[in-house]
Amino acid sequence: MGRVTVGIAVYNGAETIGRAIESVLSQTYRDFDVLVIDDGSQDDSADIAKGYGVPTFSQPNVGLGATRARLVSESPGEWVAFLDHDDTWHPDKLARQMGAIQHGDVLCHTEATFAYSDHDVVRRQRFTGDGFQTLLPNNRVIASSAVFNREAMVKAGNFVADTIRCSDWYGWMLLASVGTFQHVAESLVRYHVLESSLANAGFRFYDARRHLIENHFLLQFERFFCTLPPKRQIAIRCQLRRELALSLSGMARSQQSSGNRSEAVQLAKRALSIGADVPKVVSRASGILLGR
Repeated sequence: MGRVTVGIAVYNGAETIGRAIESVLSQTYRDFDVLVIDDGSQDDSADIAKGYGVPTFSQPNVGLGATRARLVSESPGEWVAFLDHDDTWHPDKLARQMGAIQHGDVLCHTEATFAYSDHDVVRRQRFTGDGFQTLLPNNRVIASSAVFNREAMVKAGNFVADTIRCSDWYGWMLLASVGTFQHVAESLVRYHVLESSLANAGFRFYDARRHLIENHFLLQFERFFCTLPPKRQIAIRCQLRRELALSLSGMARSQQSSGNRSEAVQLAKRALSIGADVPKVVSRASGILLGR
């Protein structure tokens, strides 16, 4: 089936890194190795990881995009599986995925249980082998749920440093341009939704989406979508334009809520200039421009 390198990027994850590693070591699929990169943590994350006897490297803090690129570059396995330091796997996760991968597949992902502080939610969706349908308009492949072909990722260009947030969306889009996706319809990942993640879901999230759409997916459109038929390319351009306008209007709303009215107005005007035909953009931007 192929050897899997489990790549764990950790930043100040001392409270959870042990739990994550233990869920890897308990996998029923045994043809794997583990690689941990500590991205400038200020706690003892690296020491805890080393205590499990897994290779652990420490580096100055460079962010998730650059760290994931390094994990791919240094992974010895034919396949790579990311695990965020605060998530955990079902013991059969890798076995189910490696048994499902077929010729031409470059990525296999699973369902996940979203673990909030007071309840769990299992989100089940329909997927096809068409990666772009899975990733547009929004990324539906949770980083900790994916196993992907290392060679395909390297040839497609690998992750990049400027995608500190949403770096997985960038990487999966690269893979969608070169192969098919496989899906295992079982919840095999426990994805922990932290209060800090919810708190940062505003301006920073919208800005990260804006950056990816504007400076990668649209600016380098041919790189990602040149293999698609012309009509579908046109449709995706329109879809990305709408998402860019929605992200800008979301940034504007966040700035308005923070009391930064001048910044909010500028963002609202820009959102309208791009997405005047998108009702949600018009509603958000008009409210800001009218002082509501």
